[in-house]
Amino acid sequence: MLGAGGAAAAGGGFGLTALTGLGAAASADISASNPEALTSDDGSVDEVFVKPSLSVSWDGFDDVVGKVRILIEAATGASDLDPPEIQELDYTPVFRATGYANGTDNDSEEETGPGTSGQYQINWFDGDRRITLFDEDGAPDYENAGYNCGATMESYLSGTLMGDPIDDAQNGFYGAAGSTDAFEETTDAGTNDTTVYLRYTISLHWPDISFVTEDNYALDAEDVRPFSPLAMVDGDGGQYPDLTAEEYGTTVTSDVADDYDALSAGDLVHATAVPYGVMQDSTDHPALMTSYANFTVTVDNEQASANASGDTGAGAEVDEDVETIADDDASGNSTDDADTLPDADNGTVGNQTGGNGTSNE
Repeated sequence: MLGAGGAAAAGGGFGLTALTGLGAAASADISASNPEALTSDDGSVDEVFVKPSLSVSWDGFDDVVGKVRILIEAATGASDLDPPEIQELDYTPVFRATGYANGTDNDSEEETGPGTSGQYQINWFDGDRRITLFDEDGAPDYENAGYNCGATMESYLSGTLMGDPIDDAQNGFYGAAGSTDAFEETTDAGTNDTTVYLRYTISLHWPDISFVTEDNYALDAEDVRPFSPLAMVDGDGGQYPDLTAEEYGTTVTSDVADDYDALSAGDLVHATAVPYGVMQDSTDHPALMTSYANFTVTVDNEQASANASGDTGAGAEVDEDVETIADDDASGNSTDDADTLPDADNGTVGNQTGGNGTSNE
């Protein structure tokens, strides 16, 4: 498994903001550094992941901000892409979650609470928690998945309506953007470099009615909106033309919508959820920030080698026990069987010795 370390807001490294207009109202700079090279016997990769830490602040807002939403998308591409090429990559969402600015102060987050000014520090990914970007199984089967609440694959991936979890991917973790095939190095002793691009979209939202309790904040009714729409969509005189209150805002307040069931699915989709693409294309909106970061994963396939060692255990010896002739064999030799020899005409001549005489047959 391989991880990319320490993506942090307002850091060094690669940070590209999409809000490039003069006097941009919002900006983001999120860095990434290359993880250590991964070496394995066969050049395989199990998982590529990130564990980001982010700090978000806002100041001088007309609306009260009560929630900070983080969207992270991933893609792969060449290592030398220009900013316009980076923005045009085919990104897939891998994580979306919303932090409540309700006075929390613990190890995973620290913030100042709802207000027209504030700060939110996110450290959600300590220990084993992380965001999977690529793994062996690849992305969930969105096209053939079942959705509810009117959600479709398009609405699920565009962020307007999530629906039921898909292969354990849900609001929070979408699932991997793809498989790790592109990261693997199949050639023995070879090296493969793959660049991962991340797109961070950070949006600031109104508090919902859950913020108004005896133990929480005494917010005015006009500062609370069902389902927490994007803040500052009601800009004076069309100040932010990319986002209009009619399409992405809502005038329903907690006074008339204490029960969320009083709102229809259409209110949820069209009144509060801004598609990811619209947010990323928005110009100079103070409640929207988009930043790009990249890192390169290096995978080494170890050189195959083999060797053998040991000891032969060589040795030599001689047997010095020589066998002697017996005494009863020393007086003479006796031949009981006839020796046959070939003659010239292929006959045989038998020689037989018996006592002192010789007989030729």
